[in-house]
Amino acid sequence: MMSPKKAYLKFLLKINKGNTQGDIACDLAKFVLIVNEVKNRWVEQTLKVKDSILIDSLWEIVKTKSLSTLEKKNGFVQSEIPDDFYELILAECEAKKGKCKKKLFLKEVKNQDKNILRFNLNTKPDFDFEWSFISIQDKYIRVYTDNFEIEKVSVEYYQVLPEFDVEGYFHLDKTPSSDKPLPIGEQYMDQIINLAAEEFERNFQNPNNLQIAKDRTKSQE
Repeated sequence: MMSPKKAYLKFLLKINKGNTQGDIACDLAKFVLIVNEVKNRWVEQTLKVKDSILIDSLWEIVKTKSLSTLEKKNGFVQSEIPDDFYELILAECEAKKGKCKKKLFLKEVKNQDKNILRFNLNTKPDFDFEWSFISIQDKYIRVYTDNFEIEKVSVEYYQVLPEFDVEGYFHLDKTPSSDKPLPIGEQYMDQIINLAAEEFERNFQNPNNLQIAKDRTKSQE
């Protein structure tokens, strides 16, 4: 994990690369703002290749949580998604039918497909075959049932990256900033710094520097 101060210094080196004067400045507050703007873009771009081997190393933003508080509805149970939920990886549940208990595999389906699957004998939730499906709607994860009960649901998911900050300036509300690193490896933080440098050049510098920043980002992919 890269310290916020190291990230800031590397960012300054990036935006001054190729500048003979070496005098391009960006204050801490602006740097933090830019990083927080581009970090979620980085997550989205990275997860687009989640079927590749690259995504396997993103364990830093993977979380597992048990959803034991379940609200029972007609044909499904539901629970609020975690506050830091970004995208589902996998899910399973503990189910009960009579005195028998089993762990069921859960597959995510699109909301428009759930009713078709629920009423098809070949695809509906099945305790004996140890499977069911879930949908994510509004702020809820819904797990669909048939002739069995669901006691607990466990989900593994990619989390939203928390807010980044660096000690050394004051927020708009006059509170002092503090060091809050992003919970990812240094190689991934370097990619975010490259995106931040590109964003800085786009908003505050000339087009030639923006192209240099874009080329630098591509070389890191």
